[in-house]
Amino acid sequence: MRSVKDIYSKVNFSRSIKKSTNSTAMDGTSPIFERTIATESFESVAATVGSDFGIQEQIRQLFGKRGLPNAKIGGHPHFNNLEIEKRQSYGYAVSLFMDIKGSTKLGLIYPPEDVFFIKNVIIKCAIETIQAFDGHVHRIMGDAVLAFFRSDGLSARNSAIDAINCGTYLVEFMRQKVVPELQANDLQEDIGIRVGIDYGTDDNVLWGMYGYPGFSEVTATSFYVDVAAKLQQTAPRNRVMIGNSIKEFLDLHDDVVEQKLITVDNTRQAEPFLLPNYSLNDGKKINYRKYVISHKKYFNLLPKPENASKPISITSSLKAKEGIQSNDEYYACSRSIEKPFGIEFKAHFNLPQPFEDIKVRFRVENYGKDAEEHGGDDRGNHENFVAARQRDDGSYFAKHWENTNYIGLHYMYISVWTNGAMYHSEQCFAVYIGPSK
Repeated sequence: MRSVKDIYSKVNFSRSIKKSTNSTAMDGTSPIFERTIATESFESVAATVGSDFGIQEQIRQLFGKRGLPNAKIGGHPHFNNLEIEKRQSYGYAVSLFMDIKGSTKLGLIYPPEDVFFIKNVIIKCAIETIQAFDGHVHRIMGDAVLAFFRSDGLSARNSAIDAINCGTYLVEFMRQKVVPELQANDLQEDIGIRVGIDYGTDDNVLWGMYGYPGFSEVTATSFYVDVAAKLQQTAPRNRVMIGNSIKEFLDLHDDVVEQKLITVDNTRQAEPFLLPNYSLNDGKKINYRKYVISHKKYFNLLPKPENASKPISITSSLKAKEGIQSNDEYYACSRSIEKPFGIEFKAHFNLPQPFEDIKVRFRVENYGKDAEEHGGDDRGNHENFVAARQRDDGSYFAKHWENTNYIGLHYMYISVWTNGAMYHSEQCFAVYIGPSK
């Protein structure tokens, strides 16, 4: 069965990475470690690291994204004109900061070549993953990366979705690929990444050129850009932390976000606000809330290679109204659906023997403020049973239409029933709904 680590299969930690057995203290004259001899020359390893890992193509296919980004590191291409025109411009930004946690300690234990090798592999994979989700790598700062997400420059909601999906994939890359392979190469240090993400609107992000011509950078100025960096610094290892702005913008519910917990006097308690808790001009604390993405729950909602092995194959397409043809395929959690578009779900599956009364249950769970305010006591939750049809190849399918009524992240649960009993368990297909801005 394919998995996320197969997307990063060209990433190779085959270098021989070993700690020094030299116990001499660091005194300015004696080395703290002996030089490690790699199993292959550093030049050949560097050439391997510098090659295209093929990450973008695979992720973009999973999320239904077309083409490949061709942007270079530096100022965002939407604002390249500002340097020439010597002016500033407002425009939204979703900022993602990522750093490698534990890399400083590596420099005390391993030779610089090995430290460079480990960090460079992770950073290069981060770059490809960011570009796969239509992000723009703005800056690399040692073991940290800053990226801006603006998708097409029109849909801030899709940019926010892309950034959170990207951060989640980066964490899973560390969990499935990096940590196990480094441990297999005798690297037992607790290395990981931390990701911070937040969203600033068109009204509170100012783009402009800092410095002089030839010694300049076009970048974004905003509280929410700075906050993303601070969220990264406080994020738990191998987790994504987001700010209240992006959480409220997407109306992410408690199933996919959680509070950061800290230990105080041997008890676990929530740390709800960004620290330091700055004061406003009137002396009131800002009380800016932060949240940790519930990694396993959110990652399970995303398209990934593992989904191909599930017993029910689920596809969907967007349509202006029920019954018309459409080639606009929707991939789970990949982008936001705007009203008045609706979505048609299709379930394909096999059964080992003929059954009578074969049906598919389509069960909706809505979340968010919009559903709570306008969906009634049950937030508009409902279910429908649809009779399955058998195709010429012996497989079965059923389809069902849903309107897009409420802004937020919602779930369609699909299961197969035979003779009044569930045969294939529920599978979840997550959908974002809301206007682009």
